[in-house]
Amino acid sequence: MKKIGLFFLGFLIIGFVFFIDYVIMPVWSLNYPLTLIALLVLAAIASGVIIGLVRQKVAYSSLLLVAIVLVLIVGQFFRSTSIFHHAEKRALIGDIQEKQFTTEISPVDLTKLPEVTPNMALNLGDKRLGEDLALGSQVTLQSFWANHVDGELYYVAPLAHSGFFRWLDNKEGTPGYIIINAANQRDVKLVREIDGEAIRIKYQPSSFLGDDLKRKIYRSGYRNIGLTDFSFELDDEFKPHWVVTLYKNRVGASGSDPVGVVIVDPATGDMEEYDLDNMPTWVDRAIPMDIAIDQINYWGRYVNGWWNPSKRGMLQTTDGTKIVYNNGRSYYYTGITSAGADESTIGFMLVDTRSKESVLYRISGATENAAMRSAEGAVQQFEYTATFPVLINLEGEPTYYMTLLDRQGLIKQFAFVNVKDYSIVGIGESKQQASSNYVARLRDRGQWSPLENAYEEVELTGKVVRIGTTTIDAATYYYLLLDTKAEKVFIAPLSMSNQLPLTKEGDQVRIHYFDSPSSSVNLSNFKNLDIGEAGTNN
Repeated sequence: MKKIGLFFLGFLIIGFVFFIDYVIMPVWSLNYPLTLIALLVLAAIASGVIIGLVRQKVAYSSLLLVAIVLVLIVGQFFRSTSIFHHAEKRALIGDIQEKQFTTEISPVDLTKLPEVTPNMALNLGDKRLGEDLALGSQVTLQSFWANHVDGELYYVAPLAHSGFFRWLDNKEGTPGYIIINAANQRDVKLVREIDGEAIRIKYQPSSFLGDDLKRKIYRSGYRNIGLTDFSFELDDEFKPHWVVTLYKNRVGASGSDPVGVVIVDPATGDMEEYDLDNMPTWVDRAIPMDIAIDQINYWGRYVNGWWNPSKRGMLQTTDGTKIVYNNGRSYYYTGITSAGADESTIGFMLVDTRSKESVLYRISGATENAAMRSAEGAVQQFEYTATFPVLINLEGEPTYYMTLLDRQGLIKQFAFVNVKDYSIVGIGESKQQASSNYVARLRDRGQWSPLENAYEEVELTGKVVRIGTTTIDAATYYYLLLDTKAEKVFIAPLSMSNQLPLTKEGDQVRIHYFDSPSSSVNLSNFKNLDIGEAGTNN
């Protein structure tokens, strides 16, 4: 009877180990909490069965297994707790540099600013799938990832299995991905092939059994290291890949820190491992957002040690995080505020999504939520909802950019809100219109001047090719095209010069503007040379 019981015990232990290895997929290392819990449950099962079989005092010695595991757990607690290891946790983020905003953050091209949000991308993608009735019944969309490809920002999502039986019907993989231009909500494509070769997404999170992406990597030799942040990314030829972050716990069973990535071919399952220093250049994201934010908060929380009841000098991230792009690199953006602060920030931080290099820009101003409420208040009669803002350099000013959505989630207007003074808001039905409104309000407040801009003022003479007007909040703005700079649209308010309404096509003019990469540029000075000195405000 005891032999049968021992055989049953062995079978139970083997079955339990197989279950947690195949289904739960813990990291087999004592530095990961899930493994310690699994060992505790395993020891409890073994002890319980032995006691039930033997029913003698000696059998209670099997409880030693449970005691040993409990000692390991307690030991890991003391190795992990911030009470004793706050300095190590604060150092996880690495050295944080402090830089000037206007000299480091490049001015934006308004045409490149994103219109599409992740939620909007899902709606647009579902609509595109609905146009293909046969495909729409087989697959679904679960998540979109931001990708920077060939100088453009896209949202990309693989076609995912809509259930177990759909997976059985499509064991070779789903046939492609949806790609949406983040700056143009009408640019939505279903990509089924690259250079004539059909795309198959066989290994993905929505697959089952051996086709499950995590299980494929886990059973390929990655049982003793953490796997997280399964990102769908495109290389420079728009070929899809899965980029999965490898991480280790640096402070006992806590303090997760990325150490590299595994890049998986979604069709074949072939994989390559890279350190953070030698990844392919097309990889945008190797640092998980949640790990980056946790490490920033460690850095801010333990500035004066673990025991700091007065919260002296303590900093924390604001609610919400966004991926932003600057000079072709992607960063996590988050505001930094004093502990307990509600509406104001002491600055913001950018964390490189590839290297974790972190930079703090000390600019006192409004939090993202305060800026969103300010933009919504400017159009409160419409009850629009602001999207979480993107921080940009607009006309040399740190500025929040966001879209305003109606109740159906459709873009109705665009908004720019000044970081240092969130009462300065520019609203418009286009990015260019909102930008002109914003700059006009900066001028009215005396907060926009040539000395504060990070780029040079340019003088240009040319012939007017086209001229038009628009009215924003009862103020008239003129839009000009010149033959000497045909790729840019120049914008000036009527208040700049009384010569503007007298200007016609063919007139020779002299303008001043700041050399921004944007295709629409606000003028700092205007003069019609054919009119001479008459009628000028300057």
